[in-house]
Amino acid sequence: MYRLLPLAPLLWLLACNDRDLCAESPLCEENRAVNCEPSCTVGPCSNGPNILPCGESAMCSIVPGDINSQRFFRSRALCVQEGSASCDPTTSGAPTCDGQGAQGIISGCSEYKRVIRASCTQAGLYFSNTACCQGEPTDGGTPDGGTSTPDGGTSTDGGR
Repeated sequence: MYRLLPLAPLLWLLACNDRDLCAESPLCEENRAVNCEPSCTVGPCSNGPNILPCGESAMCSIVPGDINSQRFFRSRALCVQEGSASCDPTTSGAPTCDGQGAQGIISGCSEYKRVIRASCTQAGLYFSNTACCQGEPTDGGTPDGGTSTPDGGTSTDGGR
């Protein structure tokens, strides 16, 4: 019996790892932005929970969505660049990427009117122009980055 007592904390920790991050998101936790997208109709984005460490140059902040936007209406946990003020995505330059393609990071003035960092796998949830995440030039891409299909995740609305 006494041999099992040291295992009790380990068993308790294992039981706590079944967190439903989608039920808790948007969430800022330990300067990480946690978001969950139940459906993905404009890529690049993916279904399910996404965790992005904000790093030293950004702070996680919950930003409300635009209730008048069909695409950017959800509140999100965002890695807002330190020292940046509100921005206007219609007059700001195109976002930039770190050159890693779909696995990289996109930065710039988001549709949430904040200068943010986000993973390219979720870029379609924050930016209208996501061309740099797809390896396309940012000076001639289509407004949605040249794609209107999910990145392989399932969509609850049939992909429309």
